[in-house]
Amino acid sequence: MRVLRGWAGVPALLLVVACQADPEWANRAALQLGAPSPNAGELRERQTARFDNVSENRLLIEATQVLQDLGFTIEESAPRFGVLAGSKDRDAVEVPQVVGQVALTVGLAILGVRYNPVWDTDQIIRTTLSTRPLGLNATLLRVSFERIVTNNQGVSRVEVLTSPEFSSEFFQKVRDGLGRMS
Repeated sequence: MRVLRGWAGVPALLLVVACQADPEWANRAALQLGAPSPNAGELRERQTARFDNVSENRLLIEATQVLQDLGFTIEESAPRFGVLAGSKDRDAVEVPQVVGQVALTVGLAILGVRYNPVWDTDQIIRTTLSTRPLGLNATLLRVSFERIVTNNQGVSRVEVLTSPEFSSEFFQKVRDGLGRMS
């Protein structure tokens, strides 16, 4: 038994040694873990809009104002590089989800099974925005949204918000704002 305990740390030691021998292992692993979605190109296209006859700087200012109007706090802004990031916190509690979990807990308790109910409590909606100039009179604007949902057990999950309405409504608000500025 004592011999087996001595060997228990060998896999961890080998992992540490392997990581030190190849410092790029984490980068390669990150690229191999998630294969791109088959509809990644379609999603990227939906998240991108072309704006003609507007400077990149003016477009970034209007996009910032739209995000703030939508309740986002701008966390990072690098106008020189055409990048902007923001987030907003929201309640994620949904009554049907809580009721369903409580009913399941009670039903399983009647059967003698212990169940720990789980429901969403909080969410952070994050957005990332980038621009790319296409010459003197046009700029591409790309926006993406995701939400980080935390449940009552403290476990979080990330969901990319891919519905076309997210980006199309955002772009329309930016266009409306640019129209008022003219």
